[in-house]
Amino acid sequence: MRRLALFVALLAGFFARNIPADAKAFFRIGPYPLPPAEKTGIEDLVLLWPVTDSSLVAELRARGYQVWLQCDAADLAGAASAAASLQAKGIIVTAPAAAKPSPEFQTLRSSVEANLDVRFLVPGGKQPQLKGRLVVERDGVLQVSSPSTQPWLDTNLALVRLAEASGDPVPVIYDFRWDTVEVPYGAWHPDAEDYALAIAESDAIRSDVILDLPATLQKGLGAGDEQAWALWKRVVPYLGFSARRGAEELRPVSSLGVVVDDARTSYEAVNLMARHNLAFEVVRPSGVTPEQLGKWNSVAVFCSLKAEAAQTLRDFAARGGIVVFVNSHDPFPWHATAPLRRESHTATWAVGSGQIVEMGEPVVDPERFARDLRRLLGRERSPVALWNSLTTLVTAFRSQQRRETTLYLVNYADQPENVQVQVRGRFKTVRLEAPGEPCCSLPPFVVRKGFTEFTIPSLGVAARVHLDSDEESTASQ
Repeated sequence: MRRLALFVALLAGFFARNIPADAKAFFRIGPYPLPPAEKTGIEDLVLLWPVTDSSLVAELRARGYQVWLQCDAADLAGAASAAASLQAKGIIVTAPAAAKPSPEFQTLRSSVEANLDVRFLVPGGKQPQLKGRLVVERDGVLQVSSPSTQPWLDTNLALVRLAEASGDPVPVIYDFRWDTVEVPYGAWHPDAEDYALAIAESDAIRSDVILDLPATLQKGLGAGDEQAWALWKRVVPYLGFSARRGAEELRPVSSLGVVVDDARTSYEAVNLMARHNLAFEVVRPSGVTPEQLGKWNSVAVFCSLKAEAAQTLRDFAARGGIVVFVNSHDPFPWHATAPLRRESHTATWAVGSGQIVEMGEPVVDPERFARDLRRLLGRERSPVALWNSLTTLVTAFRSQQRRETTLYLVNYADQPENVQVQVRGRFKTVRLEAPGEPCCSLPPFVVRKGFTEFTIPSLGVAARVHLDSDEESTASQ
């Protein structure tokens, strides 16, 4: 985990806060043929650089695929030259190891972007899955939770949002390796459910993902193997569902700002915030501006701030906001007055109509921190909340062209769930769509005390909910 956090820290100043409207699943393949794209449902293929057989790129393009070359940063020049000559769609670059890319790399990158599409690979991703036990470190001792407590979800939401926390316009893409633990001998791995969950998660995060297509499955599809195609036909609806969303500018629905500088000290806490469906955006300290704060009602700060930013947050709290400082030891103006409450490692100040909470130590138990933060913010400050589901991730986005808010729901369990949803705002229609089904069903809903509430009786792996309103939704306020 330390290695993962270090990677994210190195990337935090390098990647974009750019959330693509048309998140895609890319498939990394070996040097073997594939049936036409119209049959597999795949649009984008990834080949590792160097490509030993250049004719394969032409063959795949002729079969309707967009081909990308993946390379290390040091090989960008050679890979880009090859990609241009082979008429590849673009380049996927593994970030340089240096914390700050060299000027030479930046110049080369700019020249490549002028001719090819570019993605930067976020390392350290993990296979989306549900785990029954949570391992927590307390006082240097690893403790394993009971299977009866809240299940643990491996998701990539926090990884991607931390990587997007800067202003670089190049989109990010993440990947992971399939977990082969406890795979029965002779079983197809990954199975259709593994692919479905990974595709659904990418769609909900609104970030591209690279999925490995094992050689056995790739060869089986190319040879027309019945078992291979039986598996893949169960995957195709999820590819179509992900592609069904039209390309448009989407704005995340969020009420909580997260300020980080060094992701090594904040990754686990942010990860659990994602797991508890706290609708957040991540910014660097330079992003603490009145304009940005106007989008949120709460802020969690994981780093030191300059005096100007601290004053901006004080003004934010005075207008009714909640600010939580984690492991804070800086002097602040509000220290001149006695705190409203003081506990062993926490002090709370009343500031205007809001409050400022300072935690004097790092987050030791991320699970408890996320739960406490949700309780502190309460129902009124949460734009989206779920009941009766411990295995579902929800994200929300608002269309910039239409008065529509869209929820993306991903169920990590291996069985359908009854999920109750509450969304801040008054909406006139609620439309539900799911993979492999026509759009859309119309679940009953009620509007109560400024929130729209409805139930999804049987949520499979993925669903989208479209909420339409005559007026601008207040979900993020």
